[in-house]
Amino acid sequence: MSDWQLTRDTQREALAVLVKAISGLDTSLYWGEGKTSASDGQRFRFRRRVLQKTYSPRFSDFALEFYTFVADNYAPFYSTPIECSDRDAATVLDGLLYNESDLELEEHYTDTHGYTEINFAAFAMLGRRFSPRIRGIKKQRLYRVDDRDYGALASLVGRADRKIDTRRIASQWNRLGHFYASLECGHTTASIALRRLAGFSARNRFYRANRDLGRILKTEFILDYMSEPELRTRIRRGLLKVEELHALSRDVFYGNRGRVDARELWEQMNSCSCLTLIVACIIYWQAREMSRAIRRGDPDGHGVEFALLQHVSPIVWDNVVLYGEYRLDRRRVRTARRDA
Repeated sequence: MSDWQLTRDTQREALAVLVKAISGLDTSLYWGEGKTSASDGQRFRFRRRVLQKTYSPRFSDFALEFYTFVADNYAPFYSTPIECSDRDAATVLDGLLYNESDLELEEHYTDTHGYTEINFAAFAMLGRRFSPRIRGIKKQRLYRVDDRDYGALASLVGRADRKIDTRRIASQWNRLGHFYASLECGHTTASIALRRLAGFSARNRFYRANRDLGRILKTEFILDYMSEPELRTRIRRGLLKVEELHALSRDVFYGNRGRVDARELWEQMNSCSCLTLIVACIIYWQAREMSRAIRRGDPDGHGVEFALLQHVSPIVWDNVVLYGEYRLDRRRVRTARRDA
């Protein structure tokens, strides 16, 4: 069963069916249109006798990270196991480019661990908007592209090292297009390519072009983030949905005291995908039950204010029996005693 049925392709196809079912519910339209998403990693304790083990100071033990993506309508559409490192930025594009769902995602939210300057360039070249929540944003550097008078911002961008030479970007523009087109076509995995790109030094012209383009876009984003409360609200709501998903995953993944015992990479991917499938099933069932309860209590649709649904989350599991349920037929028990 594990070799023939629980493969990577069948699990992704099953998750795509669930995502489509969640998006098709009338209640999910009040949570989002499936055009924005958020991602974050969740760490689980990991056995020590494995080559790719990574120590987590948070757990004071070795850990493995499940990196999960969830859309604005609460549909989890991608997940992958990664090493428990300081930065998850290289994995962010994988969920957007290689998921099997029909979601048309335009904007993506991450926390500080998923942010790099190169990611700003990557998202822009792929036609998407990158909106991270950057910790300590007041310490971030702003950059300029010319020598005009920036008024009140002159003290922030007036230094010589804060100017971006756009000619460096223009000289590598064709290579930038070829590089990101290869990622979207699947010729190479985005996480592998971006991780190698981030390892280059500033002397590399291609790396410098990506970094400078990302710095320009990061400066524009920080100015928007500081001046638009609606943008800050969207980012916070998107990341809160991922935190809710992690809380549910933590309760579902109770086997072996919440520890990952898989040694091989395909076994780790199997555990990660199956966990996401179970969580997606719970979310779909809860959202469908909400729709049924509303139709049953108010068949005409005049007494329920549907706009209030945006404040209700389908990621709840108090009414879900996570540990199984055993039912005993007492008549059979008595019969067995008599026969004994």
